[in-house]
Amino acid sequence: MADGALTLTLNDYTAAKIAERATAMGIAPEALAAMVLDARFFDYDDFTWINGDPRDEDAADHDLQEEGRPWSEVRPEFMALIDKTFGKPG
Repeated sequence: MADGALTLTLNDYTAAKIAERATAMGIAPEALAAMVLDARFFDYDDFTWINGDPRDEDAADHDLQEEGRPWSEVRPEFMALIDKTFGKPG
């Protein structure tokens, strides 16, 4: 198994789910199965991070004291952006 090849036998339910979702994503079922397994077994501790471990993000770098704005103030701006981007409904 030095080349990374591995043969798995899946139950019918799992095989069908992988095939269904892979088809929806436009990829091969094998590719989806490999992606899911890679994500499941990924461990940050297995790598050396050049800019430091991304889990150690320093909250002091962010302005966490910023106050939010009330929805009544934000909504008109938000709706204008939607209209500008997608056109007015109707």
